Amino acid sequence: MKYFRDRTLAFQISFLLASLILLFVIQFVVLQAKISALEQLHFQRDFARQTQVSGQQVFVNATLFLQGRDDLIEQIVSAIDQQEHAMKTLADGGRIAGTAVFIEQLPDLPRISFRELQGHWQTFRQIVQRTSLNEPRSGNAKDLMMARAQWLSISSWFDRLIEDMDKVIISERSSLDLWVGIVAFVNVGLCVAGYPVFKRKIALPLKKMERNTADYTHTLDLPLDEIGAVASRVNDVIEQLKDASDFVKEIGEGNLSVRYEDLDKGYQHGKNRLADSLIDMQVKLRQLNEEDQRRQWINEGLTKFVDILRSGGHDLGTLGDSIISTLASYTGSAQGSLYLLNDSNPQDPYLELISLFAFDIRKFESRHIKIGEGILGQTFLEKESTYLKNIPQQYIRITSGLGGANPTSLLVVPLKIDQDVFGVIELASFNEYREHEISFVERLGETIASTFAAVKAAGRNRELLEEARNATEMMRSQEEEMRQNMEELQATQEEMARKEKDYIIKIEGLERKLAYQGNSKEEEALKAELAGLRREKEACAEALQEERNKKPSAGDEWRIAEEVERALRINLEAIKAMQEEFGRPPGP
Repeated sequence: MKYFRDRTLAFQISFLLASLILLFVIQFVVLQAKISALEQLHFQRDFARQTQVSGQQVFVNATLFLQGRDDLIEQIVSAIDQQEHAMKTLADGGRIAGTAVFIEQLPDLPRISFRELQGHWQTFRQIVQRTSLNEPRSGNAKDLMMARAQWLSISSWFDRLIEDMDKVIISERSSLDLWVGIVAFVNVGLCVAGYPVFKRKIALPLKKMERNTADYTHTLDLPLDEIGAVASRVNDVIEQLKDASDFVKEIGEGNLSVRYEDLDKGYQHGKNRLADSLIDMQVKLRQLNEEDQRRQWINEGLTKFVDILRSGGHDLGTLGDSIISTLASYTGSAQGSLYLLNDSNPQDPYLELISLFAFDIRKFESRHIKIGEGILGQTFLEKESTYLKNIPQQYIRITSGLGGANPTSLLVVPLKIDQDVFGVIELASFNEYREHEISFVERLGETIASTFAAVKAAGRNRELLEEARNATEMMRSQEEEMRQNMEELQATQEEMARKEKDYIIKIEGLERKLAYQGNSKEEEALKAELAGLRREKEACAEALQEERNKKPSAGDEWRIAEEVERALRINLEAIKAMQEEFGRPPGP
């Protein structure tokens, strides 16, 4: 029994099922044997009655033959042979003629009656055969009486045989009922006896597991069978649920760095799907949190630089120093520099150093870099950021009180708006720049480019405004000079008109005198005087005309004034546009 108890539940149940199946097979075989025996008895009884009826038909035919029916001789012979075969089948068993039914030999009790029956049948058969076949019919009355007497005995023994068969059938039916009762009792007993075993082995442990599982407690002290194994697995699941609950609680409190392995020492990837899912969830939450932190870091940085750019004023050097120092500190860079495009000479543009942070000044002995020269010039030309993790030797050295060292990362970002580049930012660090930091510097580069473009445009407008102011002063001076010139011109014209009038009066007087004079000498003298006055008039007119030509005309003065006014209007509109631009915050 101990060996049986120590076996697994599947083995025990299999053994019990095999035993029950064997028992049911035995029961079936026994009951089937009893039922078959009972059916055999019924077949034998029915066959005995059928044989009795057939014998009676032989007796009737024999009686008719003895009374003179010669045509029945063949039927009598055939019926006797059939009856003989039926008697032999009834005694020894065999197949019933004309059917597929087999019967066994008679039981002991009916066999006693059958022996007596068979003896009387043999006597009856001999009487019939003797009277019908072997001898001529004589003594028919005597033979008829003997045949009738034998048949009465045969019929009596047939009745006794059937009665014995009924007794055997009754006995066999009682035995079958007994066996049915025994089988039913045994089966009910097995069910009654198996219920406590089922309850102790299965129901109670399962109920205990149900209660403990509902209370999230372990189920212990169970046999080492399948239910015990299930209980062990349920215990593991409960423990995993507790660990998962603690893990989720830590994550819910914001501790995304907690390790599930610290809570469940036996954790193995791929064997705990719940833990695997929670760890995947933690990884995704950590990624989302890191993305949110990076996004927040970028937004805070852009906000900080927007304030710097708003309050930076119009000095590019001061604004550049503030930008590069703040940017180097915010990105954790050890060095930084800022170059702007100087295109004052369109034929020879170059990048000009505006600000630097923590660089060795020897690197910047040349503050101008040609377009396309080196990493900075190439970055400006290609309009794309350059990020190097393997910096050429002697390109940069970061110096401090402890000495100098080469940085490990170099980031060069163009300051561009769309496809217009205004300069570059250069940053160097001992650490690698992360992707969001590079993206931040690129976005900030657009904002810086927009601000520098506005500051540069504002400076240009201030220069234009100064030129317009100088032009206005010059116009005012020219206007005063023009007014004086106009007054002098008017006085000169009046003087010329007055002298011309005097010359005309003198000439007319001389012409009148010349008309009344007859003396040729006086006439010649008057003509000479008249010619002299005319020459003097023409000389005076030419002198006035030269003086007039030396001074600008009124039309020229007004044309100059209109051009100056147009230039002032254009400059004022540009100044107004730049003031509106300064009134807006720089874009991110």
